[in-house]
Order: sequence, then C-alpha cells, then structure tokens
Amino acid sequence: MTVILERRSDMNLDSYRRVAFGGEGVDFAPAAITTMERTRASFLRLLEEPDIFIYGVTSGWGMEAGRKLNAAEREAHAKEKPNHIGGQSFGGEALPERLVRGIVFARLTNIVEGHSAVRPELAREIAAMLNGPLPPVPSGGNIGSGEIIPLFHLFTPLMGEARSVKEPGALLNGSPMASAMAADTAVLAGRRLRLAALVLALSAEAILAPLAAYDSALDDLWNDPHEARALATLRALLQGGAATRRDYQAPVSYRILPRVLGQAGRAADHMAEVANVALRAVTENPVYVPPHHPSNHGRYPNGRAVSNGGYHNATAAPAMDGLAQSWADIANLAGRHASHLFDGDSSLLPPGLATAESPLRLQLYGWIAVSYVEAAQEAAQRTLIPGREADPADDVHCTAPIAWERERRTAREMINTLAVLAMTASQALHVTGRTAPPALQPLLADVRRLFATSAAMRDHAAEARALADAMEQAVLSGAIHDDRLTA
Repeated sequence: MTVILERRSDMNLDSYRRVAFGGEGVDFAPAAITTMERTRASFLRLLEEPDIFIYGVTSGWGMEAGRKLNAAEREAHAKEKPNHIGGQSFGGEALPERLVRGIVFARLTNIVEGHSAVRPELAREIAAMLNGPLPPVPSGGNIGSGEIIPLFHLFTPLMGEARSVKEPGALLNGSPMASAMAADTAVLAGRRLRLAALVLALSAEAILAPLAAYDSALDDLWNDPHEARALATLRALLQGGAATRRDYQAPVSYRILPRVLGQAGRAADHMAEVANVALRAVTENPVYVPPHHPSNHGRYPNGRAVSNGGYHNATAAPAMDGLAQSWADIANLAGRHASHLFDGDSSLLPPGLATAESPLRLQLYGWIAVSYVEAAQEAAQRTLIPGREADPADDVHCTAPIAWERERRTAREMINTLAVLAMTASQALHVTGRTAPPALQPLLADVRRLFATSAAMRDHAAEARALADAMEQAVLSGAIHDDRLTA
C-alpha cells in the first residue's frame, strides 16, 4: 500500500500511522506535482524582483544573514553542505525507526502545496527515502531554536551538488520532528491507555471490587464524556466476573479508576488533536506564500516570502506533558493495587500470595513497583522553554524533543508497574481458584504464559522483565488492540 498525497489535508494521524508504523510508502497525486511546478516557477520570478531579501536564499545563514548574495552566489550557496551542523549533536541512542520515518513523512507537509517552493524532484527524493534504510538520527543533543541538528543528520544524503536555490532550507527548517513526535505519542497513547485499563480491571476482579463504583448511572451524574467512556470500558471488561463480591467498598485507588482513566483519555484525545494540527501545519521559515493564496489579496503576482517562527511547535510539549502526568498517576494506582493485593486484611484473599514462606515471594516485586512509581513521577515533569544565553538571535530552545523523551520514560515506568500488578493479580486469581471475566481471559492467558503461576523456585526476575517487555511490544505493534500481549 502507498499513501497518496495531494494536499495538506492528506497529512493526518491515519496516514502517519500507515507510513511510520505500517511501513507504507508515499507518492504524490498529479495535482500536487502540478502545484509544486507552478509555485516553483512563481518563486523563481520572485527572486528576480529588485532588492528582494529572503533569508538563506538571497543571504547567508545564521550570522551571515546580512551578507547579500547575487544570482550566481545563490546557486553556489544552495550546493554547499553545512558539515559543521552535525558536530553539534552529542549522540545517544538512535531515535526509533518508526519516528524517523514519521519525520520524513512530516517533512512533506511544507512541500505538497508548494510552500517550500522546491522542485518536484526533491519532493520525490524525500518520499523515496521511505523505501530504503534511513540514516540514524541521534536522540541526544537535538536541542536548539529549531530542528536543524537532527534534520541535518537525516537529510544529509539529499544535500550538496544536486540542490538548487531554496532547497537546503526546505530540508533543514521547520518543525517536522515536533510534528512526528506529537503523532508518535498520539498513536501510542490509545494503546497504552488500553493496556492500563485491561490490567487495572484484572486487578479489580482479583480483589473482588464492588461493581457499584463503575455503575452506568455515573455516566450521566459525573457529566464528563471521557469518564463515561472509561466507566463503560471497565463495565465491559468486568462483565461476567465473580457474582459474589466484597460487601463494602474497595480502597480509593479502585473507586477512582474511571476518573483517572477518563483524564488519561482526555489527554490522549488532546494529543491526537495537537498531532493532527501539527501534521497539516506549514512550518517553513521563510515560508513561500504563492500568488493565489487568499492572504495576498491579488497584490503579489509572484507571491511573497514571510520570515516566521514556524520551527517552534508550542503545543506538542504541553500535550505530551499532560500524558506523562496521566501515566505517572496510573503507575501510582497500579502500585497501590499491588500493595493491597499483597495485604490480606485489605484484599480479603487467603494467605499464600506474598508471605515469606511462599517460594514466589511476590511481595518483593511490590517493593520494586515503588521504585517504578517514583521513576515515573520524576520523569513526568513539566517542560518549559529553555533559554539560551549569549546568542544574539537563537535565544531559546525548542521543547518537543525534551517532552517526548520524558513522556516515553514515564510510559515505560508505568508499564513496568502494570507488569508487577498483572502478575500479582494473576496469582491472586490462581490462589483463590478463580478465572478472569471473558473479556480479560486473553490478557490473563498471556500473563501466565510469561509469568507462570507455579510456586517452583525459578528466575522470577527474568519472567517479570519478559512480561514488561511483552507489554511494551504489544503497545508498539498494536497487538494490545486485540487485548493480547503477543501476536
């Protein structure tokens, strides 16, 4: 399958998922190629106007912005490869391939309707990158007022002698990495939320939490569509569970599940909204506004170039921060659940789940879960715009790479905590001779395949790690949408 782009509206979360996660390629509709040819021609006419100034096109870059270039110098300038940029990145592990594919995809937003004013040949070259191995993009050191450093690592193969005027800036400017990070987070958010709902519902069944806390009357009474959706999810997952349950309310961490999951759903929906906006946003600087654009009012027969701050995405980081906070809260609830299941006075379960005499010694994992919760809360910090001293122009940094890494770390710690809770809930059901409700049985089977209920002495730590890794992989692959940890 191939994603066909004709206009910016074709850039959305669905097409992003197909390209970044599904490995599909990209091609352009004939109308898009025609638009690129027309805007390229009008842009070249704009360059012939007297006293025209376009940063990075009729001038040098950075500190050389005041140096005016003649026509011959402009073409020579376009063919230069700024090797010094790559030296500013300090390495770290490479960004995931899915994210790098997403950056390549998001790079095309500026191009598809002609706002980069580049030749169709360059558009096709960028799209063709998705058909072969992509250059590694380091995760470390990608900070600056824009995204030039990571984009240099990615698009270096397309720079040099083959380039023409305006095209280097079209490769290195704008905020496609922020767009891709927002979209990457949005795609994974729904999957992570589904995993959390499954494991927390399994815990509610293990402790025999009264179902009144998830009653359908609350859908209307709480007056919140996200919480209503969470309530409905919990009811569906627990349907067909034990008929006889505790006759008094469960601990607070069970009763507030729909409200915390509802807030996470709200954060996930907002992340999707931010991602869809970013994927369709033209972030070129300077951006070419073609003659036919409504803002020109017919006054610019050759269009115009507008210098702007499109390379700074101000919405991605706050949205990712909101999700990270939800993951930290869910990790905290999962840790509380595990502690209650270990405590017979709280869980009402018979002895043997976590006693010192039990070979499983699951309570040790309860202690470990505390460290996961702490790590999640530490990672879930608000991302503020970093200042940049002693620079006359680039005086602040972009925020998306910082927030993306924080959200990713928080989500992984949440999954580690959910793994502890899942194996604890599985064992709680085992020692009481019960099974899970029908909707949770696939999850329970996968948990037990990776963490056996047998009390025999073995490498429990390896099994626990395998369970957490399987949960992470189920999120990345999308298998969790089938309520499974394995394909």
